[in-house]
Amino acid sequence: MDGSGQHPSLLTGPTAQDVSFRYDVSSNTYQITLPGFNEGTLVNTAYNGSSGQPATSSTSQVEEHSFGFVLPLFVTLPVPGSNLSPYTYTSFAWWDGQTGTSSTGDVLRSDGIFAYGIPTRAGDVPVVGSAGYTAEIRGNLGPITDLSVSGDVKLMFDFAGGALRGSMHPMFVDGLAGIVIDFGQFDFAQTVYSSGSTTFSGRFVVPGMPNANSSFEGNFTGPQAAELMARFQTPFVNGGQQGVMSGIWIGKKDGN
Repeated sequence: MDGSGQHPSLLTGPTAQDVSFRYDVSSNTYQITLPGFNEGTLVNTAYNGSSGQPATSSTSQVEEHSFGFVLPLFVTLPVPGSNLSPYTYTSFAWWDGQTGTSSTGDVLRSDGIFAYGIPTRAGDVPVVGSAGYTAEIRGNLGPITDLSVSGDVKLMFDFAGGALRGSMHPMFVDGLAGIVIDFGQFDFAQTVYSSGSTTFSGRFVVPGMPNANSSFEGNFTGPQAAELMARFQTPFVNGGQQGVMSGIWIGKKDGN
């Protein structure tokens, strides 16, 4: 966007990248590393919600470790269990920050979404029976647009046999404009999951592009693998146009 904050343009499409987010017991602080920024501490935290009611989310700045500067970077964390994030052990978060300026004075920004939670401990994942999970999608489409993607994911784990099957059904929905774009069903393929493992991964059979490169990877959260979180990236084709979508899943065991 220009120096006045107007006329934003997308420079790169969405992509899955590493985010590190942890609680440091010794300092009673949250530490975070986001794409394009050095590691820092969440500071200047403000809480959002109605007066006299439990907070629904918090917004913090990031104090960079190397030089102690408070960056023009903001991180918003919905409170698990609130109407913004109705899970117990898992939640999503997003960031928005300035990474610099171009030679012409345009402001360069980075933003994204990530999932965080309390990982299921090794040895606490069921090793008998099976269970289904339903997850929600939060992500973005690109590279020529900055539209958000939603939808759901169905996962079925065979805990005893060490197998995973399922599918993702992403959509773009604009209720105000009455626009719905259905990208079809992305069936899981080449899944990797073994009995007792806290993690899982795989790829998709992309509608209209069955041999395209794609991926997802995630882990269980909470006691007895009550919930899960994952990230994904895949190309798509819709109306003859190709693009890429990337984002996260957060879900919980069916019936919980």
